[in-house]
Amino acid sequence: MIDRHITEQQPDQIIDVAEWDFYQDYEVFPSGARNKSLRVCPDPAPYDFCIAGHRYLFKEAIKSAKNPEQPRHPDQYWAEVIAFKIGRLMGLTVPPTFVAIDSTTNEPGVISEWFLNYGPAEERYTDGGDHMQAAIPSYEREKGRQHNLGTILAFSRALAIWGLLSHDWQEYWGLCLCFDALIGNTDRHQENWGVIWSQDEDKARFSPYFDNGTSLGHELFEKKIDMYMNDDGALLHYIDRGQHHMKWSLGHPARMGLVEGVRRFCVKYPSTIPTLTHRLAQWDCGELRQILHHLTKFDIEAPLTTLRAEFVYSLTMKRRELLLKALEELE
Repeated sequence: MIDRHITEQQPDQIIDVAEWDFYQDYEVFPSGARNKSLRVCPDPAPYDFCIAGHRYLFKEAIKSAKNPEQPRHPDQYWAEVIAFKIGRLMGLTVPPTFVAIDSTTNEPGVISEWFLNYGPAEERYTDGGDHMQAAIPSYEREKGRQHNLGTILAFSRALAIWGLLSHDWQEYWGLCLCFDALIGNTDRHQENWGVIWSQDEDKARFSPYFDNGTSLGHELFEKKIDMYMNDDGALLHYIDRGQHHMKWSLGHPARMGLVEGVRRFCVKYPSTIPTLTHRLAQWDCGELRQILHHLTKFDIEAPLTTLRAEFVYSLTMKRRELLLKALEELE
């Protein structure tokens, strides 16, 4: 992914993908619970935060199993946009994500920048699930119940020993766990991470932190939100229930708690503590509040309401407080 300055998407700059071409045969993208399609940004690009000719993944809301015509959580797409903004506050590599709509169906959603092949050199991507299956022959990918950090770290260590990895794998996975704990992402399954290989396949890097929409209390209806906003104990209980998708090790019976996963990782790799602490503490509460207020100005189906924006703010700041406290106790 190229590192570039991205101008702020304004409320009157909602992207309409109706006229964007589908990329090759990917009219319907095969991975994930939400309807997805791989599109190509036209040239010229509609706005300066888009890249002409580049691929983008358009994602709609998850449909209800009982009524496929109705989205289960019509405003979930905001979690994807906000997670991108929070990732940027932390200085992480997260695919740029913008509010979008398909005017032919009036479906709101997001477009996320495709995270490889920015230049002429062709890159290859392999899913985390491919590597989990290579390490665990009996691995099943539908539910990913064997998904575990121990196997992932052993694979990461091997890439580094072979001289293939172009960055620090301990920092990468520490920041991944920390980011997911901060936004409450419970869906970092084996298809939501992977490896990007250079054209000659002599260098590799882990993917940006993508597909972050199962987070930020997206599943809570506003009646429930109102309760959590007025009850600190209930909010803490909600946070404590959050779990990473992966277990600590293959033999461990349960998934890791979100904050507990970060704590255990830092006990094992204490050199990552200063980096995680800095990334959590380098931005102030006013920045997040301003971002959320800006997003409530978008006039679109299933908008980000002021109540949900305030809840996301309170939830994120409480999670940050708990993470910083846990890291401080380990120093």
